Amino acid sequence: MDGCYTDISTARTLAASAAVSPNMTVETCIAFCTAGDYIFAGVEFGQECYCDSTIQIPGVKTSLSSCTQPCAGNSEEICGGPGVLTVFASGEPSPIIVTAPEPGWTFQGCLTDDVSNRTLPVPINVPVGVTAETCTASCQAASSYIFAGLENGHECWCGNNTNPIAEEVGEEDCRAVCSANHTEYCGNANRIAVYDFNPEGSAQPPPQTCAGDIANFTLLAVYNNPPLGFPSQVNLRAVLVELVPNTFWTILSACATCCSDWPTFSLENSVFFPRSASNPVQSMASIGPEDGESPAFVASSPPFPGAQAYCAAETTNSADSSLVLSFGGKSNSWSLCTNTTANANGRVDLVFSPVTNHPHYAFSSCNAVTIQVIEA
Repeated sequence: MDGCYTDISTARTLAASAAVSPNMTVETCIAFCTAGDYIFAGVEFGQECYCDSTIQIPGVKTSLSSCTQPCAGNSEEICGGPGVLTVFASGEPSPIIVTAPEPGWTFQGCLTDDVSNRTLPVPINVPVGVTAETCTASCQAASSYIFAGLENGHECWCGNNTNPIAEEVGEEDCRAVCSANHTEYCGNANRIAVYDFNPEGSAQPPPQTCAGDIANFTLLAVYNNPPLGFPSQVNLRAVLVELVPNTFWTILSACATCCSDWPTFSLENSVFFPRSASNPVQSMASIGPEDGESPAFVASSPPFPGAQAYCAAETTNSADSSLVLSFGGKSNSWSLCTNTTANANGRVDLVFSPVTNHPHYAFSSCNAVTIQVIEA
């Protein structure tokens, strides 16, 4: 016996396969899981059996005294209890995340995914079954995609870019056993194991050129994948969000109906300044956003010097000569998110690297954008 583990119905500790029987015994459950080629078998609540080849998050080992319920098919044996599993291990080696499945393909990490805003946009059917080897090969064969992703044990996704709002999480989040090969892991529910293709000897992208001084420009947010019913691009403006004596704050927003006295912007020594139409000498300077926050600006007395982390970067796309807004060396981490605070009235604001469980927006409302710098 491996021990007694916690279990919840919404995130099973052993999640790959299950069976229920009024005659359940430890031997019955172990035989069922062994036949399925899993290395863990767990009995719960007297008559339930669960199988997997890894202990899934958030399951943790607990006291053996928590597992006390007799098995329905043999009262001399213990079959877990309410919300706890008696777990048995075969001793066979655990599955692995394949790090280099095909020539040129390497594992990049485990990322979050959302059914309404996919990390990789293109689903691929793999008739022989999804593994790291078959998914990467299928993505390459389908359209020479440079990213491939494994999800939920049996899904394969492809693309040429990953969605910037996807967050990297620990590899332990991507430990669902591949349905087609139980020696490998294939992501997990809402977690995608991402691979990218970079053949040895291929040319590296040129270094990014980034201008920290531009006198007068406006900003245009271009959706990477426009939401249904939305325009493909929207103008950004500095919107007043807080006013106190001698200090007021603005953030960047796509709100078309909000009043704004700052129609243009400038970059000076990598500090980002909104420019007032009514008070040209006013100094409102940038605050560097943390992950999950909106770019903010403050006008105060004495003046705030500003955060030196912004620039206008040249795109690496030869078909596009526009400049794009970059912060901290990143130009692909912007999203527009619906602000859920009461006084925002559904305003859509710019956010840098959105995070889950933020108090001011729902992660699922965020849509990745590129911010074009339009010189006057």
